[in-house]
Amino acid sequence: MRIVLFYIFLSLVMLLLVFYYWGSSGSINQNQLHQEVSLKTNQRQSSDTFSIMTYNLGYLSGMTNNLPQKASKELFDNNLVAIQVLLNKLQPDILGLQEIDYHAHRSYYTNQLDALSKGYQVGVKSINWDKNYVPFPYWPPAVHFRKMLSGQAILSKFPVSRSERIVLPGPGNAPFYYRAFYLDRLIQVAELSINGKAVMVLNVHLEAFDKETREIQAQEVMKAVELYINKLPLMLIGDFNARPPFAKEQLTNEMFLEHPLLSLAVNRERYLANEPAHFTFDTDFPYEKLDYIFYSHQKIQPVKVSTVTEAGEISDHLPVLMEFTLLDQ
Repeated sequence: MRIVLFYIFLSLVMLLLVFYYWGSSGSINQNQLHQEVSLKTNQRQSSDTFSIMTYNLGYLSGMTNNLPQKASKELFDNNLVAIQVLLNKLQPDILGLQEIDYHAHRSYYTNQLDALSKGYQVGVKSINWDKNYVPFPYWPPAVHFRKMLSGQAILSKFPVSRSERIVLPGPGNAPFYYRAFYLDRLIQVAELSINGKAVMVLNVHLEAFDKETREIQAQEVMKAVELYINKLPLMLIGDFNARPPFAKEQLTNEMFLEHPLLSLAVNRERYLANEPAHFTFDTDFPYEKLDYIFYSHQKIQPVKVSTVTEAGEISDHLPVLMEFTLLDQ
């Protein structure tokens, strides 16, 4: 009897190990983790004023993002139509996206980049979550994410000269099984050619749950900023998962604000004059700002900056939109 129980136990352990390695492994090759996609749209006509928008898309799940429930296909279909209408109205020349699904079970296997690419010349696609199974939300198992293919994207109406995917350090103190199923946090680097001028865009999505890891990641982002900021006009955009330091002490954003060549699109005075107007999370009842646009102020002049409240509950985040001009050097 003991031998039978031993073999039953051994079989269960083997099944668990097989499931663990299958679930935590991905479905695509290394060379598919980062791609530039030609969208065959004519280059934007010459102008002096341009626009850039950052948007944590929340994979179009609205306020169901990370909740222990299975959102309906109707919700995703409606939110897809809503963002297509929004983008057609706002017409951002450069769009930096976080939490965009490429062919994931949780969003009904829609390639969201393809669905949002109308009017853009190039898409830069970076995968940060490629798993066969993700045991999250934690309970019940019926709502686990299963096949996952998600990441970040930059859509541009201008040519992309080059691009890069930089993986940031993960939560080192987390248990091995947590890290095995966790997403990679990224910097997307894209050099655009705007009216013949090279402009660098860094699109980031920093750690949400561990402050120490987030600050380590921010230091790595700063290293990337330093590589380019003395050479090219630079915009640093994305979901930083941190409040403004002048609203509540946050070292994550403080290091960018202290940089002598970087400015925040919504500066301290404007933010403190009307904090709720600049909150980007959540969309049911916005209570904090997590999404930002920084720019190199010696080379870029902002014209208009706004939090796009009309996006509503397409995501659990609101987009930030900045119009700008390039200064003569």
